[in-house]
Amino acid sequence: MTDANKTPRAITDMPDFWDTVRDAEVRFLGLDYDGTLAPFHVDPMQARPLPGVPELLRILAAGDDTELAIVSGRPVAEVMALLDNIPVTIVGSHGYELWPADGACVTREPNPEQQQGLEQAKSLALQRGYGYKLEYKIASLAMHTRGLESELAAAMETEMVAQWGALAPRYGLECRRFNGGVEIRCTGWHKGDAVASLLDLQPNNVFAVYIGDDDTDEDAFRMVRDRGLGIKVGNPSRTTAARGFLPDCQAVEDFLRTWINYTSGQRSVR
Repeated sequence: MTDANKTPRAITDMPDFWDTVRDAEVRFLGLDYDGTLAPFHVDPMQARPLPGVPELLRILAAGDDTELAIVSGRPVAEVMALLDNIPVTIVGSHGYELWPADGACVTREPNPEQQQGLEQAKSLALQRGYGYKLEYKIASLAMHTRGLESELAAAMETEMVAQWGALAPRYGLECRRFNGGVEIRCTGWHKGDAVASLLDLQPNNVFAVYIGDDDTDEDAFRMVRDRGLGIKVGNPSRTTAARGFLPDCQAVEDFLRTWINYTSGQRSVR
């Protein structure tokens, strides 16, 4: 746990980061789920947050010091279940679902051309016998390879990147790798657009921070650059639009504790 008297972790390229957080009049904090709040698991529904994280999210969600949002490629319902229904704004399905903390879920639908493309992508994967590793979402189709032998996983990913990558441009789709698989998804809306829509509801002087670990989070990193910064979880040697790095989920938990201690008028969280 983070000690309130301990020097907080420095954020790359922004040595005055924590002073800026403390002094900001308005703050926004966006958090990816898998690989950021929760370590990866072979069974996606067993990918639970680290033990201290839900309490920290509840503190942030209940306060008026920070506008908090969870931004995930998962469906909103899965994120809600894994977080035990913490009353927080959740963006799901890479932005195609939005569940405000104080409202009903709003869903964007793929256009007919995109829906046709996703059906063809599904057929290609099923023809290869990969149906047992597919996950169906509103605006995407993912093939998970976590838990498979490494050579098999690599071969499956390479094959579907080639097939889905060739299919995608014809239907308004794009194919991207993620940590543990490959996904084909609709273009025209992504995590960055979803975060931008949330920031449009905030004053112009909002200080925005977005934390994520995956290629799908790069859109959000780029979007917040003019109003704050992105923080990448994982290897700092990888090319990214983020300006800061945290090594793992435990460091994210420590970051949340420090954020609360710098922004809340309450007693320090330990």
